[in-house]
Amino acid sequence: MQRRDFLKLSAAMAGAATLPMSLEAFGAKDPVRVGVLHSLSGTMAISETALKNTALMTFEQINAAGGVLGRPIEPVVVDLASNWPLFAEKARQLITQDKVAAVFGCWTSVSRKSILPVFEELDHHLHEPVMIGEVKADGQFDVVWKTKGPVRAQPWSPFIAGNEPKQDR
Repeated sequence: MQRRDFLKLSAAMAGAATLPMSLEAFGAKDPVRVGVLHSLSGTMAISETALKNTALMTFEQINAAGGVLGRPIEPVVVDLASNWPLFAEKARQLITQDKVAAVFGCWTSVSRKSILPVFEELDHHLHEPVMIGEVKADGQFDVVWKTKGPVRAQPWSPFIAGNEPKQDR
């Protein structure tokens, strides 16, 4: 496994590991629906298709091991088509219509900025696959910065124990 594949897998698994904390709000033995929000066509498809595939592979591995608290993960995959104005609409659809417990995705800063108002308004949580690094001359990814351990969720996320809703609500 190449370093970049390991980093992508690690990011997806770290996000999936937080799902058990968000399951109390959802039905007993129903599948855990999670959104996968990436551009699978257009200019960003070359970068984001691998992230979608990594997330799906991780969900398959978790399901093969018995799921999350005995419940299978059911991914709902959405193609953002590298169309920035479409991002907020698709994020809202995942949360309000598809009723996902969490969303994995938004590789670029413009995609995260586009959907942030929706996630704040609906008090939902996004797991972002973000790495800071550079591609070396041999094509391998070299990590320049990474966290030293778990990162506390953003304060607006009610799905992580210990976080409180925003005070301005």
